Amino acid sequence: MEYPRPKIPFYKVRTFGEKLNISFEFLRETWKPLLKMSFYLILPLCLIQAFAMEAYIRMAFAISGNPDHMTTGLVSFLGNYGLLMLCFLVGSCVLSALVYSLMQTYERRERRLLDITLADVKALFMKNVGKMFKVTLFIIGVVLLLFVIIALLAWVSLWTLVVTIPVLLIGLILVAIPLALFTPLYLFEDMPFAVALNKALRYGFSAWGEMFLVVLVFGMLGGIISGVTTMPWYVVTVIGQVFAQVEPDSGINSALWYRVATYLLGIIQSYGTYISSIISSVGIAFQYFHLRETKEGVSVKADIANFDRL
Repeated sequence: MEYPRPKIPFYKVRTFGEKLNISFEFLRETWKPLLKMSFYLILPLCLIQAFAMEAYIRMAFAISGNPDHMTTGLVSFLGNYGLLMLCFLVGSCVLSALVYSLMQTYERRERRLLDITLADVKALFMKNVGKMFKVTLFIIGVVLLLFVIIALLAWVSLWTLVVTIPVLLIGLILVAIPLALFTPLYLFEDMPFAVALNKALRYGFSAWGEMFLVVLVFGMLGGIISGVTTMPWYVVTVIGQVFAQVEPDSGINSALWYRVATYLLGIIQSYGTYISSIISSVGIAFQYFHLRETKEGVSVKADIANFDRL
């Protein structure tokens, strides 16, 4: 079997509409290996994540419905929330590394992603996982720093938060949009962390409006898919927990059919959320290709290098 269409060129100057079209064209061509490999790598994590999410929600409703459970249930509540966050961070790192490893392989491999296996991308994938964990630790560090700043300001005077929190939120949004470029740039280019971060900020701020539009539109498209897979779990969970608060003797929380149903729907919800994020990852990658081609002329340099070898 051969692909009926020419290989998609990554490094090319494109309008927003062209970026949208080429992103979905890439997804249409590569959806089978993307889904197959994400299923192998992410589904086992979703089994744990769904369990933690179900226990966390159940304990949250129990504490809100009966404050007496606050002391006894707080440790369980925080433990399940911590496990949920850990699963989400690991899953996000693994999925981003997988998507960008497959994109890199698509560009370099003559047969693109046809008949590709995990063994074919294992070395590149593990390298990108390591990079993604560095990115995640950096983001966690920034968030913790912001919390420390807010706590110190609150300690000085609560009135300072009236001004500083809106300013910090606006500044965070202004910086977060260009930072969306950091992940594909760091994974696609072989450069130190600090150099990649500086380059991402420079390129991102120079095209802030474009970046905002890409993040917004691709995020909304991913959110629609995530919403479809989340809604069944959300409806069953909320209805069941509200019914348990109204009718405490119903025993719905301990009913086997309810626990199994919420767990299975939680797996679908978790997996659907990860899959929906692929759309944003691909869209931002093509924004990165566009900006790099605009500023560096990558394809022109490649054509000149190939011409010299003829």
